[in-house]
Order: sequence, then C-alpha cells, then structure tokens
Amino acid sequence: MAIEFRPAGKSDRAAILELFEVAFKAPANAADLAWKYDVNPHPALSALAIEDGRALGFIGALGTRYRGEAMDQRGNTVVDVMTRPDSRALGRAGMFKRLGELFRRINAEAGTLFDFGFPNERARKIEERLFGCVLAEPCAERGRRLDAPPLLGRLRRRLLRVSEGEPFGRAHEPLAELLHARPGWRTDRSVRTLAWRFSRPGYAYRTFQLLDWRGTSRGYAVVAIREGRAALVDLQVASESDGTLVDLLAAVQERLGAIAADRMVLRSPQRGLLASRLEGELAFVPEPSDTVLLMHPITDGYDFLSPGSTLDYRFADHDVF
Repeated sequence: MAIEFRPAGKSDRAAILELFEVAFKAPANAADLAWKYDVNPHPALSALAIEDGRALGFIGALGTRYRGEAMDQRGNTVVDVMTRPDSRALGRAGMFKRLGELFRRINAEAGTLFDFGFPNERARKIEERLFGCVLAEPCAERGRRLDAPPLLGRLRRRLLRVSEGEPFGRAHEPLAELLHARPGWRTDRSVRTLAWRFSRPGYAYRTFQLLDWRGTSRGYAVVAIREGRAALVDLQVASESDGTLVDLLAAVQERLGAIAADRMVLRSPQRGLLASRLEGELAFVPEPSDTVLLMHPITDGYDFLSPGSTLDYRFADHDVF
C-alpha cells in the first residue's frame, strides 16, 4: 500500500503515540500530546506519513501568534519530529524530506510565513540540510547563584507587591498589550495563552506576578526546577530599563529560598538592554548551552531570517520546558 502524506488529525493520535514509542524507545504521554495539539488556543498544522494505519513519520507543530510592534501573525514552532527506524531500511530514505515539504506547504497555505525551533547542534545540521533552515544565533543563557548577595529591590518604596501562584487574569492584560507592542517580536503572551502554557500535565511551575498599587501587573516570572537549576522559564517586565526588573528578580531570589537548585538561569537573546543589565549590574554570568535558534522558511519570498534577529525568546518558547 502506498504511503499517504497528509495533515495529521486527532483521529491519528493512537498511531502517533505508537510511533513515538518506537522512535524514542520510551513510553508516550497521551495527556501531553493532547495538551500540545488539542487544547492549545492557537491550533497548528502538523504533517503525517502513514501507511496502512501505521505512522511512519510525523512533524508536529506547536501553534502561537507572533506579536510585536509591526507584527501580529500566525506562527508555530516545530516540537515533535520522528520517523520509524525501519523506514530507511525499507528504501524510504526520501520520506522525511517529502514530509517536510508537506509540512511547509500546508502551513504556507494557512498563512504562516516562517517558523522557528531550538534544536541541538546535531539536529540543526539535519534540519539545515533537509529543510533549508538557517541559524539565527546560538541561544544565550545566563545564571546567578541563589546564595549570591541578595539583589536590592525596593518594592515598598515603589508601592509594589509580589503575588505567587495567582492565575494570570485581568491584572495581566495591560502588560500583555505593552509586550505585544514592543519593537521586534515575541510569541503571544495573552492571558489565555499563558494559562494554557503553564498548565502542562506533569510539569510543575511557580509563578510570580509583580503588581502595582492598583493591582496591575508590572511583570512576572515563571520558575521550574530543571537539573539543579531554577530555570526562569519566562520573565517579562513592563520596562527593562527601570527598577522593575531588579524588584522582580530580587523577590524571586528571596522566595525561592531553600530549593533543590544552586542558581537561577534565564534564556534570552545575546544582545540588547536585558542582556547588558543581566551581565552588568545584576551579576548574571553566561552559561554553556548546546541549543540554537533556527529559523525555517514557510512562505516563498519572505525574508524569514530577518525576524530571527529580533525574536525575544525565553525557555518557555522551547517545548521541553
């Protein structure tokens, strides 16, 4: 029977779960795939190669919107890429390339201009060769030891307070509007998107919102413990140039207290105001990373690499976090 290449649907889930277990030699998590592909407020299009009910290859996309001063567009990031190990042995070496071509075509028809991902060095070379992806930059990560001298925040003087564990709601809406209107671009930070993003089954997050005297958010941080580090999975402030950044980080450092981590780490672009403040007055130091930001062309004729230089990325944009 001929291999069928088509968009993946919910009815294909059992076949995709079986493929996951074969490809990665690990149990598949049905609840996690449902979180990615069924309840995401920004549905995306994924591509499937299937033969006689058996999935041979899958490219899964996590949907979002690209938001910025001059951008409000459909977007996604590639998160699940898998093929059945015996496919090449059966003379189907070109299957993965055809699957990639399908993925690009169906997403271009849906209005996606480009997508992005965070592969390691080995995966980067494969994606560049097969799909024409281009390196935007090696991801920058910076850390600060939790036992370092406390940062000097001035919450009381600025009439600010930190709320931990409070759901993202109306207090966050003005901050989201500010973030979405900034130069460059970032993935969607609306209330609905954040509520979904940090409700992932099996993942534990601590959220901290910096509120002013009116109860309006001036910034937030989301923390997860990963490999002995307190990963700042997301960190956003209304202004990166004033004391808000220091206030938020000082409060987070204080509240983390005696946790099973020795430092807090943030992933963000190599250059810019945030980078200079982190490495300057805030005493964050560069950390090694084997992850890169890779841009993938979708729509012909669009300068897909240019936005890579202005993506304000965080750990939260990478689905492993």
